[in-house]
Amino acid sequence: MAITNFHQELLPTELLFAIVASRENVPFPIIFEIIVMEISFELIREAGLRVPTPFGPTIGIVGALILGQAAVDASIVSPILIIIVAITAISSFAIPDFSLSFHCRIIRFVYIVLGYWSGFLGIAIGLFVHFGILSSLKSFGAPYLEPYVPATQINNNGFFISPSWKREKRPDFLNAKKKTLQKHISMGWKYPNK
Repeated sequence: MAITNFHQELLPTELLFAIVASRENVPFPIIFEIIVMEISFELIREAGLRVPTPFGPTIGIVGALILGQAAVDASIVSPILIIIVAITAISSFAIPDFSLSFHCRIIRFVYIVLGYWSGFLGIAIGLFVHFGILSSLKSFGAPYLEPYVPATQINNNGFFISPSWKREKRPDFLNAKKKTLQKHISMGWKYPNK
């Protein structure tokens, strides 16, 4: 939506013409199409969870296929939008943590509105605010995005983790009474004279 409304130069001309041609029969704005399809997919997903186990996934898949085809035939949504919503729905199943998956499902609607509001600028503002909120959170007294924000002892617990025999100190965000995990020379068999 951000690309087709604000940043058309990012798409190849042939693809842009194909998107415009597929949308010419649809009377609704793109924001209405996306929100209708996202809400309907969320309803199908929730219905699949509440149906008995053997039939739940089957009803979800068949319902999504029938609903998508009926929406395209009725000229409520464009076919390319169905593909995009399907890709985002399938990629949402790749998140293993349920609470993070639920958070992404809810925050997706905020980013849709921000993308409609001002394209990539709105999405960037939303990401800035989102990461600002996440970096101010604390879980059990430790910062939520630790050890990356705020960066503390980046050599011991950052992107590049040293081998376990070199990790002698506890992370400082834990405020532990005992600052070391192990002796200074943890590989005593390698240095018998020390």
